[in-house]
Amino acid sequence: MQLATRHRSAVAAVLLACAAVYIAVALSQWLFGVGLDPRDDTLSRAAGIGFTDEARGTLFSFVPVVLPAAAALLAPATRPGRVIGRLTRLVYVLYLVIGVLLAMSAARYGFDDVGQLAEEGQVFIDTRAAVERLLLDAVWLALAVIGLLSTGWSGIRERASQAEGRGDDGDH
Repeated sequence: MQLATRHRSAVAAVLLACAAVYIAVALSQWLFGVGLDPRDDTLSRAAGIGFTDEARGTLFSFVPVVLPAAAALLAPATRPGRVIGRLTRLVYVLYLVIGVLLAMSAARYGFDDVGQLAEEGQVFIDTRAAVERLLLDAVWLALAVIGLLSTGWSGIRERASQAEGRGDDGDH
């Protein structure tokens, strides 16, 4: 039984590490992915314009949203599992912070038709496309909020059940 708990903790930690890598790579692609195209800056990369426009696809994808939730569900109720639960919430908070910044940067670029026209000679992301991307980004961020709240709720539920268990043991 102890081996199964250690195995579950190890698998949960690997899932959580994979999610953290996805988030870190998306941040790197967004902030440091400089290409040769003069359009390639942080705002255009956030909007998905330029040669290094992978950040949106990396961050707003299935893997970094689901892996922390899977890690929290898989983590045992032991001390390593509680640590994994806390780290899961931290990963979700990082995802949300970076996701909000990325989405707002993309929206800022997309809503600035005049600036795009002046700097690049044409409008690459119009207002309609910027609104659509912002709505889709909001859906991914809402999923991450649901994941964050569900991991927080399961931690509260776990502590309450442990407290009840201690009370039951003392009554018998």
